Amino acid sequence: MATVPPTSAFPPPSGLAPPGLRLASVHHLPLAQTDDAALARAAAEGHPAAASVAWDRFSPLVRGLLRRSLGPSVDVEDQVQEVFLRFFRQIPTLRDPARVRSFLIGITVRVAGTEIRKRRVRRWLRLTDTGAVPEESTTLDEDAREAVTRLYAILDGMGADERLAFVLRHVEGLELTEVAAGLDVSLATAKRKLARATARVFARVERDPVLSAYLGPRPRTDEEGVE
Repeated sequence: MATVPPTSAFPPPSGLAPPGLRLASVHHLPLAQTDDAALARAAAEGHPAAASVAWDRFSPLVRGLLRRSLGPSVDVEDQVQEVFLRFFRQIPTLRDPARVRSFLIGITVRVAGTEIRKRRVRRWLRLTDTGAVPEESTTLDEDAREAVTRLYAILDGMGADERLAFVLRHVEGLELTEVAAGLDVSLATAKRKLARATARVFARVERDPVLSAYLGPRPRTDEEGVE
């Protein structure tokens, strides 16, 4: 069972919190009942309960995004821990506490991108995460599971940024501006990456009857300038 990283693992660096996060002491707030912005301020100030409350509130978001980015069969708990370690180290730099979810999504995307690149190296070496030779995968009978497996086989052949752009837009349903923020690129660059990724995925989907039955035709989206 996943546990919250100890607060001592990510003490807020002194003097880094910007003025917007040093509005007032929040050490007496009932954090579990506060909004995201108040929780972000508390985390930046080093509130002793901030780690556990942030974990309870945001870990489902982080875990879900990692699973959909890396694939449903991947154990993502190490990556979830890494996201929160980075989150608490970097939270004092967040200038607008109301944007804490976007801030956290950006960290999650970067952790996912790092893991995708590591997995590509491990695949070249034919090793699992532990260094063992991988076992043959179990055949899945359910059509839906088969479709998911085939989709992630396509995504495994893509670069990290294009893969993440596709997942953030078409799986997570984020707006293009959120995709760009998550990838830390301009909106124009995000649109180009997404257009390439969408074209690659659906070129394969259209030739695969199992995938086409579940995903349907290629979506017409505003990264192509048609919406």
